[in-house]
Amino acid sequence: MSRVSPVRRGVALLLVLATLVLAVTAAAGLARASAGARLRAQWAGEERIADTLLDASEVPILDWLHRHAGRLVLPPDAASPRFMVLDDQMAVDGEACRVTIAAFDECGMAPAGWHGAGFPAEVSARVEGAGGEFTNSPGLDLFPRLSLGAEGRPAFPSAGGASMLSIGELVATHNPVRRGQQPAVNVNTAPMRLLKAVYAARALGGLEAIIEARAAGRVASPGAVRAPQRSHGLGGEVPLPVAMSTCWAFRIDCRVGRLRYGWWCLYADRGSNWERVQRLAITE
Repeated sequence: MSRVSPVRRGVALLLVLATLVLAVTAAAGLARASAGARLRAQWAGEERIADTLLDASEVPILDWLHRHAGRLVLPPDAASPRFMVLDDQMAVDGEACRVTIAAFDECGMAPAGWHGAGFPAEVSARVEGAGGEFTNSPGLDLFPRLSLGAEGRPAFPSAGGASMLSIGELVATHNPVRRGQQPAVNVNTAPMRLLKAVYAARALGGLEAIIEARAAGRVASPGAVRAPQRSHGLGGEVPLPVAMSTCWAFRIDCRVGRLRYGWWCLYADRGSNWERVQRLAITE
């Protein structure tokens, strides 16, 4: 009977061990590839759901604009022209989802072309620094790189509100909506610091009545302001006080599973309907 030498037995064991290692490694690689494929498929599914929710968000936005935009009032101490439109949780294709929509009145902010509003100096500097790029194609997507170092001030308003106002709560990118139109300020939603600056620049009275009406939750009238009147002051054209706004911005946030998506959309009043004029992905 032949015998296997210890050396050959050791070599055989090493070969078996190497084979096992290769098999385990290959199996692990296949498992990782399978897990990666499943993860990519899950992400693709979540992105598809998020896109669906984004498209569907236009329905509550348009409903809100038609039902509420013309009679909204903020208290006199409101620092931001912000309103909550929707905060809803649901399940879509087995994925837990949450959609929040916050509205921001573009006529409750200082027009980018008027620098008499008294907003922080670094914000004014960054608006001016954007120059022609902002004039030709206005949008908050120009400001993330400009807002670096500006006390951490973000370009887009936060989903849940923050102690520091964003550039998008201070500067209106679409007021007016079209170049050549007169900028406006809504006496029912704008912060009092902005209204005081506008009324002082136009030498208007009646601000006390507006404060009283807003404190009581009533829609205020801008007073005796001639609509055709165009007034220019230090830093550009002074906004015209109005009681209703013609442009609103919306922050839309979708949480789908573990992923989160955010968009910034602007809607303008075209007379008989509201039209979306801009949509930006929020990458901050």
